[in-house]
Amino acid sequence: MGQGDFKRASDAALKAAEAFKEIAKHSTGSSSKLAYRRAKTLVEITKALRHEEPLPMHLVDALDSFFPDEQEPTISAPTTDDEVPVPSEDLHEELKTDSPEEPPSEYSEGIRSTYHQLLNGISIACTLVEMLDRACQNIRIMVQNFTDVKTITVGTESCEVNLLDRLITKSKEGVKIRLIIREPEAFGGAATHFQEAVETLLNNAPAVEILVCAQMHIKSVIIDESEVLEGSANFTNKGLSGIGEQATWTNNSEFVNQFIERFDRYWVHQSSECTTCKNRTCEVHPLTRRTP
Repeated sequence: MGQGDFKRASDAALKAAEAFKEIAKHSTGSSSKLAYRRAKTLVEITKALRHEEPLPMHLVDALDSFFPDEQEPTISAPTTDDEVPVPSEDLHEELKTDSPEEPPSEYSEGIRSTYHQLLNGISIACTLVEMLDRACQNIRIMVQNFTDVKTITVGTESCEVNLLDRLITKSKEGVKIRLIIREPEAFGGAATHFQEAVETLLNNAPAVEILVCAQMHIKSVIIDESEVLEGSANFTNKGLSGIGEQATWTNNSEFVNQFIERFDRYWVHQSSECTTCKNRTCEVHPLTRRTP
């Protein structure tokens, strides 16, 4: 394939992913689950094509599963606002009998292998952006400090982060977003940009909830119960430059579930740290917006 072929193929895959995502948003139950799985598979295929790389076997297998018995599934885009596309009965049966090799995540995209990746430099910011763009259901963020990061440039490399814009857009799309953060006033002179970023989210992102924790020093983001980025970098210009920072990305379901459990325990004040904490900032801070 030539460069133009890769471009055309990646554009087609991305359009297909967007179509499946729209189907998922307007469907419920198993129909929604199936469409989300296929959208996320197509996003991974788009990424590989954009890098002009051969498709890994787990993506080839996932793509093959789109057409069981060489029959195209009968999913079509809605023609009016009232029409909701419903997969065929065969696809419902296919969903009920998922391969036991798949990870147990409810919105698993059918990946038959798990991966870990060590990141540094600007790749931390780029991976964060890709993860946020993939989010379809929920985003959990634990971070000490974040600001309205726009563009990260390191040497000749750059990454368009637009952190607040991405979170606000996802929130308006219906993605549930929860953040556990440090109190801005703890950062002295650097508190202004942090405070402004938090207030911008609260004022513009309808699905965002925030818990302020005086002990927070973790830096992690969990997407759709399926992948985690965890490391040393705060979500600031300095942190996401990746200079002197390191992070790990994984979609290993065992690790992901451990991160989810830890986040959720913090959220309801049941972590081991919460039970011994005498600082009740989390309960009284004016920036906390939380439902159990």
